[in-house]
Amino acid sequence: ARNGWAGVVIDGCVRDVAELAPLPIGILALAPMPMPPRKQDQGERDVAVLIQGVWVRPGDWLYADEDGVVVHAGALS
Repeated sequence: ARNGWAGVVIDGCVRDVAELAPLPIGILALAPMPMPPRKQDQGERDVAVLIQGVWVRPGDWLYADEDGVVVHAGALS
C-alpha cells in the first residue's frame, strides 16, 4: 500500500468483502456486514486503543493471519 501498511486490523465488521479481497493489502475484521456504518464522529489518530482486551499503542507492530493477531511493542526479528 502507498502508506507502507501491510494490512489493516478492524475491531468491527466490514462490508463489500468481495471488493476488498483482491486488494494488495491484508484486511482482518470480526465479520462481514451488509449495512453501512453509522459514522458518529471524526475519530482519532495516534492514540492507544483497547481491542478485545489488549492495548494497542502507537508504534506497536501487529502480526496477523487467519488464526488471529499478535501485538508486540516493536518489530520481531
